[in-house]
Amino acid sequence: MRRFQNLFRRLWNDRSGNFAAILAISMVPIVAAVGASVDISRAYIVESRLKAALDASALAIGGSTGLSAAQMQTMAQSYFSANYPASKIGVPGTLSVTQNGNVVSLSVSADMPTSLMGVVGINTLKVAATTEVTRMGKKLEVVLVLDNTGSMNSDGRMTVLKSAAKDLITTVSSAAVSAGDVRIAIVPFTTDVNVGTSYKNSNWLKWSWELPTETCVTTGSGKNKTTTCTQDVRTVSKSSWKGCVVDRDQNYDVSIADPVTIDNATLFPANDNNLYNNNCTLRPIVPFSTDWTMLKNEIDAMVAGGATNTTIGFVWGWQMLINGKVLSNAAAKDAEKLEKVMVYLTDGDNTYYRQGIGSCNGSSYCAGVDVRTALVCSAIKGDGITVYTVRLINGNATLLRNCASSPSMYYSVNTASELTDVFKSIAQSLSNLRISK
Repeated sequence: MRRFQNLFRRLWNDRSGNFAAILAISMVPIVAAVGASVDISRAYIVESRLKAALDASALAIGGSTGLSAAQMQTMAQSYFSANYPASKIGVPGTLSVTQNGNVVSLSVSADMPTSLMGVVGINTLKVAATTEVTRMGKKLEVVLVLDNTGSMNSDGRMTVLKSAAKDLITTVSSAAVSAGDVRIAIVPFTTDVNVGTSYKNSNWLKWSWELPTETCVTTGSGKNKTTTCTQDVRTVSKSSWKGCVVDRDQNYDVSIADPVTIDNATLFPANDNNLYNNNCTLRPIVPFSTDWTMLKNEIDAMVAGGATNTTIGFVWGWQMLINGKVLSNAAAKDAEKLEKVMVYLTDGDNTYYRQGIGSCNGSSYCAGVDVRTALVCSAIKGDGITVYTVRLINGNATLLRNCASSPSMYYSVNTASELTDVFKSIAQSLSNLRISK
C-alpha cells in the first residue's frame, strides 16, 4: 500500500503531463475493448435465443399445409413472439418468411443495446439469425390406437389426448407431398372395438359364442348324485347390436388371419350392450382417410367408458395396416415405399379378457392378457410395422416398452399434460420435418 501511495504521489507531483495524457487517452480503447468482449458475448446469447425461437416457428410453419403467404407470416410471428418474449435481451424486428417447394426459410434481426461500447459511439448491435426446414416427403399409413376406457375420464386425460391427437394429425398430414401420400386411421378400444353396425350382415361375424364360464346342475343324492356342467353361451341379437366385437378364439385372438365361415373359431364375436359393462359406447373404427377434418371430429367424439384389454387394440390396429379384408377402405395394397406406423396409447393394466386367461375378474390385474399382448406385439413388428407406445400414468411399463419398435419409441408420462409434447415428438418424427440449415 505504501508503494502504491508513493507511486500516486509521484504521478500527482509530475508536472510534465505526458503520463497523465497518455493514460487518459489509452483508457478509451481499453474500455472499448473490454466493452466489446462483454457485448459480443451478449450478442452470441441473443443470436442463440433468436435461432431457437426461429426454429420453433419454422417447425410450426413446415408442419402446416394450405397456408397463404399472409397466414404463414402471421403464424410464424406468433410462434416467434411466444418463444422470444419482450423480456429477452434485444428488440427483434419483423420475421421474413419464404417458401420454396418443400423448404421454408425464416430470418430475423434484433437491435441489442450495448453495455460499454457506447463510449466509442456504438449504442446498439444488430444481431441476425436464420433457419430453414425441409419437408422430406413420405408415404405413410398411420393408425392411432387409443385407449377409451373409463379411467381416461380422470385428471383431464381424455381432453388432453384429443387435443394432442388432433395436433398429430395436423403435423403428420403435412408430410404428404402429393395427395394421398399420407393416410390416417383411428382405432378406439376398451375390451372391445366397434366396427360399426353397417357390417351386421357380414359373414365374418358370429352371434353366438362361448363364455369362459360354465353352468353346472347337480341332480340326485348319495351314490346317485351327478353334476353336469355346460359351457355358458352368449347370444347377441343382430337387431340391437351397436357394432362392438370382442376377441376371437385362441389362437386367432392374436392373429389377423382371414375369417373363414366354415371355421367358427376364426370369426369375430359380436358383443351385446352389457358384457364387461361397457355398453358399447365406443366410437366406431375409422378406416384410412385423408379427410383431416373428419378424423379430428371423430377424435373429438370419443367417449371414455369400460375396462382394459390391450390385446384387442393392437390386433385391430394391425388388422387395419396389413390385412384390410375385413373393413372396407382399410390398408393400401403394395404401395411403393409405404411406411406403416402404429401409435398406441393406454393408461391402465389389463383387467378383462373374453376367454378368462389368468385372474380376470374385472377389478384386478389380469396377467394372462399380457401374455396375449406380447404375442401380438411380436407379430406386428415381424410384419415390418413401426410401433410407438405411450403409457399414460398407469399400465405395464415393461410390456409396452417391449411392444415398441425400439426403446426410443416408448414413452411413459406421469401427467396428462405431458401428452402434448410426446405426440408432438412422434408427429415430427413421422412427418420427417427437419431443421436443415
